[in-house]
Amino acid sequence: MASIQRVDAPADPRLADYRSARDPAWRRRTGLFLAESALVVRRLLAESRFRTRSILATEPIVAGLQDVLERAPADLVVHVAGHAVQREVMGFNFHRGCLALAERGPDLDAAALLAPDRPLLLVLEDVADPDNVGALFRNGRAFGVAGVLLSPGTGDPLYPKAIRVSVGATLSVPHARLPQWPADLDRLRSAGYAVVALTPGAGAAVEALGTAGERLALLVGSEGRGLSDGALALADRAVRIPMAPGVDSLNVAVAAGIALYHVRRVAIS
Repeated sequence: MASIQRVDAPADPRLADYRSARDPAWRRRTGLFLAESALVVRRLLAESRFRTRSILATEPIVAGLQDVLERAPADLVVHVAGHAVQREVMGFNFHRGCLALAERGPDLDAAALLAPDRPLLLVLEDVADPDNVGALFRNGRAFGVAGVLLSPGTGDPLYPKAIRVSVGATLSVPHARLPQWPADLDRLRSAGYAVVALTPGAGAAVEALGTAGERLALLVGSEGRGLSDGALALADRAVRIPMAPGVDSLNVAVAAGIALYHVRRVAIS
């Protein structure tokens, strides 16, 4: 079971890492990331591959997490502090009442996600905005995506805002980088996936996205630019979402959610 310790002063040395964690450069150097809110921290403890180093939370939230804390390793420290202490430590009006520091650990290799038991993947090209990254992971989790592959220009799924928007999905849905972009898309095809690009310029509608039993990798691009010519050239086919006249695009997370719903519907029909 985790060790629970009361902290009453913002300057307490036990909270030094939380004060330092306000600096993104410090988080990069140390290989740590921040998770915010009781629900996200619960998923960090119960559903993720990441090691939780410590938790800072109010007493009622600690009580609500008791079931997962009882199963946590003994070296996990839970600092119990009120909202006022948390706000001063974090340097802004933090009101969620729960934070955790966790270790990134080694990056996953993309090969680990190209397994026979992972029939549906989501592939992101240069989606930099953390709101969109988080929302895409949240949609992916909802519709059964088994892994997310990222181009080098895609934002960090473990950035605090991406984790928060995803409601912890970036912690539970595995992800990996494809360093040789877009050439690494051929690795997906060699592993038996049909790479399907979601783009407004496609001729086929989204209803033609996939067939039952097909291993699918849905490819989406950044807002504005969309998918690059290189990525489109390596896709097996492309589909679009029909829209009202005069409307040429949707938010990338909304579009991906619609497409993933169609894949899910085919899979369970």
